[in-house]
Amino acid sequence: MLSGCAARHSSALNDRLVRQGEPTVNLGGPPIARGAELKAAMDKHKPVPPLPAPRQSALGPTVESANPRLGAALLAEAIFPSAPAHVQVAEEYKRLGVLDAAFAALTRALHENPSLSVAHEGVARVWRDWGMPEQGLGAAYRATYYDPRSASAQNTLGTLFAAVGRTELARAAFERALVLEPDASWALNNLCYIDYRLGRSELARAECESALKLKPDFAAAHNNLGLVYAADGDFSRARRAFLAAGDAASADFNLGMTFLQRSDFAAAADAFESAIKARPDFTHAKRRAHGARLRMLTGQN
Repeated sequence: MLSGCAARHSSALNDRLVRQGEPTVNLGGPPIARGAELKAAMDKHKPVPPLPAPRQSALGPTVESANPRLGAALLAEAIFPSAPAHVQVAEEYKRLGVLDAAFAALTRALHENPSLSVAHEGVARVWRDWGMPEQGLGAAYRATYYDPRSASAQNTLGTLFAAVGRTELARAAFERALVLEPDASWALNNLCYIDYRLGRSELARAECESALKLKPDFAAAHNNLGLVYAADGDFSRARRAFLAAGDAASADFNLGMTFLQRSDFAAAADAFESAIKARPDFTHAKRRAHGARLRMLTGQN
């Protein structure tokens, strides 16, 4: 919904955590505004953005005209511009990677309903996906405050903590999400990744396996389980787990990344070259293979 591996490209935190509040402990951060206070502040300092005009392109259709789901959401918003309608538009723009338009729609939603938890959560996610998770922590706190029973809001808070390197706080948020929604495979997967990062291999393996019992085709959980096996030196099982998460090229690439982490450049180069054989146009694997061979020749660690 991350140090290590990536399915087709370079590794990133967002590849490992599944993105799906008032915290049970005081985690710090900015004060949470009351509904009336927030609305007054927004009215004074943040004029409501107008509905977005279609994005023009001389090379083809606009993103709005080319995506029926987004078009339907925009039409519903125009007919009845309510907070839920704005959130739906934001979700469609975010799905398409148009984060500025998603942020504008969420701002409209919060103008209509300043205490709408899902809108605050959406703002937090946009900041996270912009690569500025620290900017989204206030919104994530507000999401948990306005809906303390939301497992999704707790999970989003956890992903922000993970992104800023606060792994123990991230783990606590994922645990709260799991208490609120015991069958949340995404929360179990995120706990698996955090415990892998903390060196708790046995616990991480159990959490990933539990996530896969709930959702056997959960690619992120298979991938994280592969990381756990690799950390324990069981590369055969690691590759099988990576393969369950994707294709042979991705599995070999991810295996190569685990070898790089251990400074085993010969094994890494072999794995990357296997990935290239499986997918000849795998440019990133070619770069990694070249880098691994170069480090072998130069003796770099």
